[in-house]
Amino acid sequence: AQELRFGNYVFGPVVMRALYVLNDPALALKLFKDEKYAGFFDQLTSYQILGDLLFERGHYADVRQVFDLVKSRQVQGGRYPKHSITLTFAACHKENTPEAFQYAMDLWKELNAVGHVPMRKATAYAAALALNQNQPGIALEIVGTVTKGNYVTIRQLKILALLAMDRLEDIVPIFRLVLEIGGPLERKQTFCREVIAKVEAAIGATKAELPQDLTRMLEYLEKNGHITDTTLDELLCQEIASTAQKKDPNASNLADSYRSRGGSQNLRNYVPKNQRSRFTRPGLAEMS
Repeated sequence: AQELRFGNYVFGPVVMRALYVLNDPALALKLFKDEKYAGFFDQLTSYQILGDLLFERGHYADVRQVFDLVKSRQVQGGRYPKHSITLTFAACHKENTPEAFQYAMDLWKELNAVGHVPMRKATAYAAALALNQNQPGIALEIVGTVTKGNYVTIRQLKILALLAMDRLEDIVPIFRLVLEIGGPLERKQTFCREVIAKVEAAIGATKAELPQDLTRMLEYLEKNGHITDTTLDELLCQEIASTAQKKDPNASNLADSYRSRGGSQNLRNYVPKNQRSRFTRPGLAEMS
């Protein structure tokens, strides 16, 4: 690999991008594993491009294999790069075999042992895989590690896990929380139609007495546009949106100073007294 270096320029990502464009996952994987090129592809960017190529072509087992190589090589000084972990859990979820499930659970335990907290998307993939492998108890335990459980994928995975465990009454607080925290300035909280259909099927099949609120809440969600035709798998596989905030080049230093002291935050939180009642959402008692 030393003969392939040109000063400080790194060619690994360039080669991987070329192979990605040429749609040649077999050659890309062969070069990445070849000891003759040890060090040439030791960049997280090279791995991510290779992982994306393998994932998009359905070579999910190879994604796992490459992740093991990344861990052993400690690419760029780390064994557990967060985006690589997310891609690996995604591959296990797509592969959906007992072998992939065992690998994912071993990785999950390994991450817990070293104190690494996976990205929320990785957690969702692990939980979804557990559900697909008929392990709702494990899925419920996994989603329980997310401190804020009201994310659209997490709360729906929790609902499916509870349904699979015949704990229909325990999903009521999930729906109630969604309806109580909403507001006109917040993004509408939604549920997948396929998830709601499973809830309704469970309601129809149960002989236990259920809170009347549950049926009313489902009707309210339908009437007010909280149910979408997007599938849960489509939500899981959506691209990760960048949350980086670009600084306004025209902003003045005075404005920067004001924001740094929390002034703009206080202004955003201020609501005139005569307008505050407009932001109050009707409670569940008013849904009838």
